Amino acid sequence: MSPIERKWWFMLPVMVLSGIATQFLLTSAELPHAPSFAGSLIFGLCIVTLYRGLSFCIWMGLLWVAPGLADGKLGRR
Repeated sequence: MSPIERKWWFMLPVMVLSGIATQFLLTSAELPHAPSFAGSLIFGLCIVTLYRGLSFCIWMGLLWVAPGLADGKLGRR
């Protein structure tokens, strides 16, 4: 993880977006809402994958908009 990915203001929106996207995907797939190990496993795998993918895309977007973040100055604050 880069230093910027450890900041709460970066992590919180990415986690919220990945949670919303996961719920949307599981609802679209018509996965039953009954709590089960399989449903929890699918939810966990989906949210982690979406979190890492969104985190990478937003991180690349931030570096494109503000290249000064790449040298780690933000991570030392």
